[in-house]
Amino acid sequence: MFILLGTDLPRDRRPVVTETLIVLMMLAYLAVLVVGALDQQAAERLISGLALSARDFHWWQVITYQFTHDNPLMGGTEHPLWRLLHLGFNMMGLWVFGSAIESRMGRVGFAIFVLMGGIVAGLAHIATSQNPVIGASGAVCALVGGFLILFPRCRIRVLVIFFLITFWMAPALLIISIWVALDLIGWVGLGDSGTAYAAHIGGYLWGLGTALALLPTPVFKRDGTDAVALLKHRHRRQVLSQVTAGPRPATAPREATVEPAAAFVSAVRGHIAQGNLDSATSLWCRLATEHEAAVLPEKDQLTLANHLQATGKRFESADAYRRYLERYSKSPSAGEVRLLLGLLLVRFLGQGAEAIPLLEQAKRDATTDQRRSLAESLLGEAST
Repeated sequence: MFILLGTDLPRDRRPVVTETLIVLMMLAYLAVLVVGALDQQAAERLISGLALSARDFHWWQVITYQFTHDNPLMGGTEHPLWRLLHLGFNMMGLWVFGSAIESRMGRVGFAIFVLMGGIVAGLAHIATSQNPVIGASGAVCALVGGFLILFPRCRIRVLVIFFLITFWMAPALLIISIWVALDLIGWVGLGDSGTAYAAHIGGYLWGLGTALALLPTPVFKRDGTDAVALLKHRHRRQVLSQVTAGPRPATAPREATVEPAAAFVSAVRGHIAQGNLDSATSLWCRLATEHEAAVLPEKDQLTLANHLQATGKRFESADAYRRYLERYSKSPSAGEVRLLLGLLLVRFLGQGAEAIPLLEQAKRDATTDQRRSLAESLLGEAST
């Protein structure tokens, strides 16, 4: 059994909407549980009124069905434990994927996104089946689709219960691929079964399509790690891989490349001196694109790289750290920079193999147990 616990993504706000949705679904579950304990037929009538059905459609059901889950006290052929697990897995998916998307999307936008995902999933179900449907699975699948677009390189903390109990930082792509594959197999192979596979597929498509459509808009805060950005910066990743794999061979004289960048370098340094780091990074990104050999004095280069990292510009910060190491490899700060660059390559850019030499050096040069432990942890992740 696999239980998803969270992700390695930083969170800059509390996921209030996600927490509220989970609480509301739990309260609805408990309400049905209490009614069922008093009068099972009344509970069945309540669930029937809240469920989404093609035979007895009411407009409010596209919302209420998402908050309704069966419970162990109800009759039927399903095992009571499976009914409880249905709720548990939905809450798990809502927490893991929902909290990450809410942090990137904002509360209002996220609330609309997840509820509309559930609505689209429900409509997909009643378009293909006459059976009533309840549960938040369709909405969760919409979150999975959106998560795949926004965080394709993310890792998910997984509790593995299989003979031994252990924790695993699994690639999100692996977890999501298994999740989607099981639904596709069920949809194609089982047809009109007790699981609303059409709702799941509809949810995935809504999440994928909507996230792709909204990426160019201000709805999402972009940090260079979404699927579109990864494709856009493929060339930069290739260049970074070549450089981190080893020293560049000598080619044309440095002056021929660096000299035209002198005015840009001076302008970037001026902005840094004035504390205008956003302006400095904007100029630097243009400079770095046009002049591969350009680099600032040590302190300015490190300040710039750190600001790029702090503002979520992963590729740009990795390139700035790489240039720092290329020029200032003997600096007392080089060990920490190798560790930072290794972290970026492993956890955000998906370049574990390129990070290994950096992390091995960072481990050897580590001056504290904390840095050595982080280097060992990243080496373990890079090797998987």
